[in-house]
Amino acid sequence: MRTPPTPIEAALAALAPLAPEAQLAAALARLGGARGGPLAGFPVVARAEADEAAGGPGGALDGALLEAICARALAGARGAVFTPAPEARLLAAFGLAHAAARRGGPRPAEALAALLAAAPSPDLAGALDGLAVLDPACGGGALLCAAERLARAVGARLLLRGLDLAPLAIEATRGRLALLGARAELRARDALSADGWPAADLVLANPPFLRHESLPSREKARAARASGLSRQADLSAHFAAVALRRAPVAALVWPRALDTSRSAAPLLADARTRGGFVLRLRSRAAGSFAASVDTLLSVWSEGAGDARPAEATVPLAALAPAELAALARGSSSPRLRLAPRTRAAPAGARTLADVCDVRFGTKSGCNAFFQLRPLGGGRFESPLLGEVALAPSDVVPLLASLKEARAPERADPGRVLFRPLEPSRAARAYLRRGEAAGVHLRPTCAGRAPWWRLVPGRGPAPVLYPAKVAARAFAFLNAEGLWEDKKWHALFPRELPPWQVALVLGATPVRLAIDAGARQLTGAQAIADVDCRVLAAAPFPAPAALAAVEAELASVRAALAVAPVTTDVRAMLARPAQRELDAIVGRALGLERAAVERARRELALRVERRLAHAEATRRVIGA
Repeated sequence: MRTPPTPIEAALAALAPLAPEAQLAAALARLGGARGGPLAGFPVVARAEADEAAGGPGGALDGALLEAICARALAGARGAVFTPAPEARLLAAFGLAHAAARRGGPRPAEALAALLAAAPSPDLAGALDGLAVLDPACGGGALLCAAERLARAVGARLLLRGLDLAPLAIEATRGRLALLGARAELRARDALSADGWPAADLVLANPPFLRHESLPSREKARAARASGLSRQADLSAHFAAVALRRAPVAALVWPRALDTSRSAAPLLADARTRGGFVLRLRSRAAGSFAASVDTLLSVWSEGAGDARPAEATVPLAALAPAELAALARGSSSPRLRLAPRTRAAPAGARTLADVCDVRFGTKSGCNAFFQLRPLGGGRFESPLLGEVALAPSDVVPLLASLKEARAPERADPGRVLFRPLEPSRAARAYLRRGEAAGVHLRPTCAGRAPWWRLVPGRGPAPVLYPAKVAARAFAFLNAEGLWEDKKWHALFPRELPPWQVALVLGATPVRLAIDAGARQLTGAQAIADVDCRVLAAAPFPAPAALAAVEAELASVRAALAVAPVTTDVRAMLARPAQRELDAIVGRALGLERAAVERARRELALRVERRLAHAEATRRVIGA
């Protein structure tokens, strides 16, 4: 009876069409445990063994083949995004350099230069020898292998530790490290379990990029207990929070989403209380590498201060050692620039939170149930349950998408929101159908009492601002009292008329500040996420300053209110009324005309670079 294939055999079978069989055969034949091991009997192994016995070509084994096998089988599972070798080497070098400095080694810039040059260094070797390096989500072993090769080249031996939930990943990492003769302790287990995190001098990791919505509730609870973050934090945030508490140095592939997400705010606060990010490096062309998640490379060190972030104009893999060594010394180079120092807020600026309550838009928990398309005559279409009859008091008009807002004061909504204050008989029948479909059991719905009551106690927001921005971003004056979807933030002005708030938010200096605080959602999308905190912190003129220019604002409002908003940013900025609005709001903020013109140029460049970055990433990953 033929035994079923092992996971690695199945992965190899899937991989075979992607690489010449001879390459697979030569590589696998040189695996230390091939004969009689888990790969024994696999056809290409048998042929390669025969070839070796006959004195044929064996070829040097590229251990990365094992990661390719692992990536083929696991990529995308539970947020797995595998680290390319050049970026793995770069991140490992920076991490080792800072870890060595803490153990009496050379300064980080000198250590980095030696590591990248593979130059023997007794001082560096002494500081690195026996350094415990942990990858808590090791995947196919790229980061641990990169660290071992770098350390070996300068004369040191590391103690490597790796964890991963997937046994196949541990098997691939074990095979790669065995080829290097590395000392390694590898276990297939959850790093966020109660006793899952071994001691380490350096955590070197590419955490899983899994949104919290994709985690089962029990896993959410376990991750939250391990990290101290809320259950709304993404899996990468939980990993990063534990890493920064369990090792004095953490070198991480860092999702940019963590920089502005509210659930990750405690992580950043804790990180900067106890130390600083000595490296934050990304490429304008491809993030830290071309992937569907927008990331940077980061190194955090206990007791250190934050270094200025750096951005390359080329992929990180294309940077030369001299450029990276200059970065470690705190210097810019033509292709690798340090971010400008944070500018002080304009003298006349307050924040939007000073004049508005800023709230998240309505999250229904099941749009297919709550968002309905009117059919006329009291009939509505539910994507989940089909046609339904409801009373007029059971629904409210809904602004569901940014595209439905055609201009700052004109919208063409196509849906309504099921939001009865007191359900009619028809609404009660619809609720029973929803419960039969299990809508009330969804996490967001189950947390409400009753499960179908959305945002009790408030009315429509007077001003709406997108929660996600691309080339087309503007505040919407909600004079018609439309309800907002979660794609919008809801603004409730306290001191100013809503039209002034909406108009000022459309001025380029304010929009630029919001855009600068936003994060690109994924590497493959030209869309950035505007967190509620980012919007609330946007610079905003003092009410007295706006009172002085009220007549001028009213004049440009008339020109912009129904002017169509397009994705052509430069054409939008070239409109005379937009240029005038920017100048008026700039004066109210205390900005000089030159600063306003710089803001206009910078906004256009930011949007264009985001579009180019997304297009380049899509080409690389084939999206």
